[in-house]
Amino acid sequence: MNLTFGAKIKDARKSKNLTQRQLAQQIGAKHNSVSDWENDKNRPDTATIELLCKALDITPNYLLDASTGEYSPAEKTIIQKYRFISQYSPEGAATVGFILNREYQIAKEKQQAIPMPSLPEEDLAAIERALQKFDIKKAR
Repeated sequence: MNLTFGAKIKDARKSKNLTQRQLAQQIGAKHNSVSDWENDKNRPDTATIELLCKALDITPNYLLDASTGEYSPAEKTIIQKYRFISQYSPEGAATVGFILNREYQIAKEKQQAIPMPSLPEEDLAAIERALQKFDIKKAR
């Protein structure tokens, strides 16, 4: 999903749990300026972009270029959480990896419009154990 310049600022600001006013105070701008940037009404000058990037822990490339392939703040948070889980709960990391791989397969199959095959019994059993272990209710 390609986010607009303003949507990237808003996403990064929210991932830092900042209000528009708090972000504006950090970079020495007016809070309505932050609102205008987030709504793509205008863009800040180069010096302000540098301050924004520092405050939001993003790079100018991420903010200005839709094709850089850099991680969004939300993606960085997911990576940090996975690394933490990997360090302190190898079983949890294995479960996350299993679910991620399976969901990736499902998405790829949907993308290619190929009917999804049913899961083997051992996969279903592993999923059931993971759901019970983490007390997750079935969505379907």
